[in-house]
Amino acid sequence: MRTAWFVTLVAMICFEGLGRKFLPGVPTAAFYFAKDVVLIWGLLRFRPGAEIRRTSRYLYRGYQLFLVLAIVCTILQVFNPEQKSALLAVVGLRAYWLWWLAPMVVAHVLRDPRERLRAIYVLIGTAAVVALFAILEFFIPSQSGLNVYSYVDGEAVEQVILSNTGRARVSSTFSFISGFSDFTILVPTLILSFGLDARDSRLRKWAFIVTGMTAAVLPMSGSRVSLLLGGGVLFLSFWSAGLFFTRVGRRILVGSVVAAIGAVVVFPDALEGIQSRFQNQEETNSRYVLAAAAVLPPLAIAKVRHPPFGIGTGMLQNYRERMKIPIDYEVEQEFERYLVELGTFGYLLMWLTKFGLMVALYRAYQILKRAGRRGAATASLSYAVLTLIGSLTFDHVWQSLFFIGCGFILAEVVSVLRAQAAARPAPTAQQPAAPQTFKPAAAATP
Repeated sequence: MRTAWFVTLVAMICFEGLGRKFLPGVPTAAFYFAKDVVLIWGLLRFRPGAEIRRTSRYLYRGYQLFLVLAIVCTILQVFNPEQKSALLAVVGLRAYWLWWLAPMVVAHVLRDPRERLRAIYVLIGTAAVVALFAILEFFIPSQSGLNVYSYVDGEAVEQVILSNTGRARVSSTFSFISGFSDFTILVPTLILSFGLDARDSRLRKWAFIVTGMTAAVLPMSGSRVSLLLGGGVLFLSFWSAGLFFTRVGRRILVGSVVAAIGAVVVFPDALEGIQSRFQNQEETNSRYVLAAAAVLPPLAIAKVRHPPFGIGTGMLQNYRERMKIPIDYEVEQEFERYLVELGTFGYLLMWLTKFGLMVALYRAYQILKRAGRRGAATASLSYAVLTLIGSLTFDHVWQSLFFIGCGFILAEVVSVLRAQAAARPAPTAQQPAAPQTFKPAAAATP
């Protein structure tokens, strides 16, 4: 049952685009919200135990107050006088907070090492399908019926064609380029970190092969950001795994080199297309640099024109455009949307909430590294770096994949703390136990 739930969840996230492409008669909202329904089913069916909840609080300690205040702020913003749609408000609340519950559910489902092993195989199989479908889209003629991103209100959204190569910017099994790019950044990190550190030689082999495939097709999206982030995360992975000095580090390094060579030799058009976008859009490139720097609150607040008290939760959701609700602020980046929806104070609360998540992932990295779980530690450090950069609220694919990855990491931390608690010598009658500080794994799983 647990494996079936996890497979269903991953399928609803990663194959949503196939439903939109090949079942245009089905409302797009059905595909968009399907993964939320599966997550809620998991919340009701697999209730996280006390051990997982305590470990989550232990990692996130010091930031719970900001999380509570941020939740209260988004609820109050539902009643903002500028809020023009109750439906958008509900969709906005879902976007802000529903998937923050996913790590505990995923960690509960994967608390058994055998379940974690099966879950890695699920990710490997999914990544293989995504990579193969991307290759198919890239090489078929640009006028093919497959070269459609999605159908919106019965109208086809055609793929973008790169003028210098005539190749499509592919979205693979996702609805749009952004979803494919999110996948190629977040999932290979998990496969590399957990797969190549496994004792199962067959799992290591497939993790090596499929990660190379995914990295090789990454340029086919034509996304410069995904190439830069993917390369940066890959470098961070083999650096944190020990580069040449550990088994995992050497495997990640070799896999990176093989993937890079394969991308250049097998898919030269993909590299040529993305290279031209770097060369021909200097203004856009500088905008991305500024957006990355604006992750710091003082620069973001000074840079973005926004109402001091916001215009209401959900008003910057993409669904607003389909409802034809006009607003006076047109922004794209997540930090800009926080400022417009929630105002200055609400944005600062969200920033601190996300910063707390980054700290929690770094604490998990330290615990896992000390325990010798270098693979899981590598994933935790990579996700910590991606926390403030990624879109946890306004990109539903990044959001869901990111929090699933956090669930893998949380499951490993719970496993380590449980093992450490079991290894402590039991007190004897002659030597009673001294009072100890709280250890989150001390409680048995219900």
